[in-house]
Amino acid sequence: MWLSLLPILLSAAALLFIPGALVGASAGLRTPLIIGLAPAISIAIISGTGVAAPILALPWGLTAVATATAVACLAALATRRLMAGRHPQDAGSGATGLRPGLRSIAVWCAAWPLSAAATGITIGRILNTPDAISQTFDAVFHLNAVEWILRTGNASSLHFLLEAPSGSVYPVGWHTLVALVMRVCGASDVPAAVNATVFAAGGLVWTSGCLTLAHVLFRARPLALLTAAALAGGFVAFPFNLLSWGVLYSNYLAICLLPSLLAAARELVPSGAGGRRTGLLLPAGIIAAGGAGLAQPNAVVTLLIALVILSAGRLIATVRTPPDERPVNAVRRCGLTTGGMLLVFVITWFAMRPPRGAATWGPSYATSGSVGEAVTSTPVQFSVIWVPALLALLGFVVALRVARYRWLAVLHLSTCALYVVARSTPTGDLRHFLTGIWYTDASRLAALLPLTGVPLAVLGAEAIARWGRERLTSINRLRASSQQPWARWAAYPVIVLILALTGPLSGAMSACVKPMERAYLIAADSPSLTPDERALIDELPSLIGDDAVVAVDPASGAALAYALSGTDTTIKHLFHRDDTDLDIVQAKLNRAETDPAVCPALADLGADYALYFPGKSISDVRPYPGFASLNTAPGFELVANQGRAALYRITACG
Repeated sequence: MWLSLLPILLSAAALLFIPGALVGASAGLRTPLIIGLAPAISIAIISGTGVAAPILALPWGLTAVATATAVACLAALATRRLMAGRHPQDAGSGATGLRPGLRSIAVWCAAWPLSAAATGITIGRILNTPDAISQTFDAVFHLNAVEWILRTGNASSLHFLLEAPSGSVYPVGWHTLVALVMRVCGASDVPAAVNATVFAAGGLVWTSGCLTLAHVLFRARPLALLTAAALAGGFVAFPFNLLSWGVLYSNYLAICLLPSLLAAARELVPSGAGGRRTGLLLPAGIIAAGGAGLAQPNAVVTLLIALVILSAGRLIATVRTPPDERPVNAVRRCGLTTGGMLLVFVITWFAMRPPRGAATWGPSYATSGSVGEAVTSTPVQFSVIWVPALLALLGFVVALRVARYRWLAVLHLSTCALYVVARSTPTGDLRHFLTGIWYTDASRLAALLPLTGVPLAVLGAEAIARWGRERLTSINRLRASSQQPWARWAAYPVIVLILALTGPLSGAMSACVKPMERAYLIAADSPSLTPDERALIDELPSLIGDDAVVAVDPASGAALAYALSGTDTTIKHLFHRDDTDLDIVQAKLNRAETDPAVCPALADLGADYALYFPGKSISDVRPYPGFASLNTAPGFELVANQGRAALYRITACG
């Protein structure tokens, strides 16, 4: 059954990695960063062409993406050649120190599939079935947005029209990716394509990013790479919670891209007073950051926080370095870099802030409890997965004591503090100022904890391994065996198995998955679609004309008819546009035969039919009064029904 997703999954993987990898290789990046940054660069190209195509009056699709990829590759190659001519000693320079040896390649080949499998198993358990639909609030918008891009060909984040007649700015990196995946493989099932892309993002992008970050931070040590692989799927806060909370597909993709961006940031801002040449990593990193921003802008803010911390750390290290041991003007250069980063961060902090009215989540837990959740990287009262949590806590302590990792501890601490503010601080100006970028939503901030939690857990595991080796070498009878390389390699599979069984494959993870599974179950009491309602939606193309428009109450889940059957609906999201005709229909549809305002409004909307899904609503959103008791209202003729779900032809308007 799951094999039906394979063509879509392969298409998603190809689109996520091939364009970006070609650009990264053309830019001369080292292999780990080519792999890690490829998805973010690909999203920048895919979503960027969506923005550019309507401006240039060109069609958007695979041809546009391929052309943009070719242009970016040629530009990178030309720039490298120009740089080589001016600075021959820098030819081919990328992120130094990252060239993988045979050992690193072998470890990557073992670690990445392992990590993808362990993470994918949990994702599969949450989804339940290949074509599962999230029964949550935002699923209506996200699925319909994909269908809208497919039908209109407009994938511009600057002029997104789904529920805004004059257009609005909305980051559609996720939706553009899914739509292009469907075009490439010829898929027609939006939920299946969304789920396959979820697997690709969580199983491949997030895990490769965690491995890239571990490669950069821990110099490709096998234990570090294997530990990162085993624990990439060991934190419930991410990548799993966002699949049931929201559902926040855009945030999900953006955070999947962040570990590799953090790795690039670390390469661009090394520790210590000295510098190193990074070739085209800076422009490649800027493009990749743009890709993350086109998925969800708050990812850029998170990256800027990391860059400010890294720059400040380097400035402090430079100031502390004796003058005769640091480069000329090093302090001034570092100071200017730090000041520039801080200025960009402040501007972005205010410019990207969503309206205060969009930040609807209030405090929901005591401060002491939220601190405990942050410390254990376990949000919203899920079961604690102790081994990854304790390893991350130990790694945090180690990072505070080791200068080159201290920035990681500071970044983790800042995320924890923001989470506690969102989770427990009373609503007010300070709370909005600190967490408004993330809609004051604790779950969105909690999803950032594994970004630093995974490398900190690696650091904790390495500390334990180092302590263990020291103890072994102190025992004479074990000295010889402990110094044999084969003994260490033989221990790696055991360590990985233990970490996997106590992390992503643990009983605690299973306990966390159970409530998340419910968000995808389709049952008689489902908040969005019941089996009868889904069956009626699937039947719509055979019941009405291709150009028919159906009036729907989105709170009932009926608006999903647009994505699931291709039937046009009056509304495609629970937050509908400002429209007088819609307001009339939503308030008075069931009075169409007696209220003279209803029929003209229906005519303006082109609606001749109405879907009636009574008895429940998504996220307890109040149903529109105009759809109440349509089954007994005069002026409506039953066309078809499945249980209580019914399709009516509106006859009141003649």
